[in-house]
Amino acid sequence: MWLVGCSTGYRVSDLLSIRVSDGLEGSLRIVEGKTGKIRCVRMDKGVYEAVRGQIRDMGLRSEDYLFGSSRERGKPISRQHAHRMIKAVGDELGCEGLGTHSMRKTYAYNALLETRNLGYVRRVMNHEYLSTTLFYVMDGLMVSLPKAGRMGVPVSETEDQDQEHGR
Repeated sequence: MWLVGCSTGYRVSDLLSIRVSDGLEGSLRIVEGKTGKIRCVRMDKGVYEAVRGQIRDMGLRSEDYLFGSSRERGKPISRQHAHRMIKAVGDELGCEGLGTHSMRKTYAYNALLETRNLGYVRRVMNHEYLSTTLFYVMDGLMVSLPKAGRMGVPVSETEDQDQEHGR
């Protein structure tokens, strides 16, 4: 789910509505639940192969949900379950605050890195305001940054000076 969410920028409710038949040709076409707009995203080869592998490994049929519930056949997992799964992985990795919307924010950040065009990212995300898109991009950046103190990042000027002088 994380891989598909970060590569499409779909809202979690839209991700959970994807059926196997929606992605059989290498692109995902949905009607966004929030806006009612049609949005089609071509999956890159790696994402497409991962999705095909999941379909094969789980024995999913074309009418099944890609992220189907194991408890209730014929229904997708709930948004709450998706949130709990992503939060658990984030907690395990030390990424506080990771949630389902982090996928959409990560998509916005990566789209800006690739295109260097905030206006384009705003249109693709179906945001009314550029400031909303900028918020998503900045939040996406924060998901990818390590916390201060990790990986040898100095947390004070004294530590910085000690490192410069080899102490």
